[in-house]
Amino acid sequence: MKDFKTDIYFVSTFKPSTKSVDLLTVETFAGTVCEYADMPKEWTTTRGLYASFRYEGNWENYPDWVRNIYLIELPARGLARVNGSDIELFYYNEDFVEKDGNDGKRKLTAVCSH
Repeated sequence: MKDFKTDIYFVSTFKPSTKSVDLLTVETFAGTVCEYADMPKEWTTTRGLYASFRYEGNWENYPDWVRNIYLIELPARGLARVNGSDIELFYYNEDFVEKDGNDGKRKLTAVCSH
């Protein structure tokens, strides 16, 4: 994100794996909104009503947050995930910095809508 200095979209679709009933096949399209591109590509998703959630926190907590959305937040609101795509928008932040954690590892902060 620091290289492109723009918001980045990730659109992911999930299908049962042909290899195992315990696996999923995930296809992800990554892109930005830009005025020009050497190799432009467009991606269109299904129209519909989407729930939107905002996350701001450390990258290592993001997978747990997403899991919480599907297992707790959606059911609590009487909603369920249907076949279709997940759209994630990671916001570019000019002041984006890596921080050292207590364990000495670099911590990255994510701000996104899911």
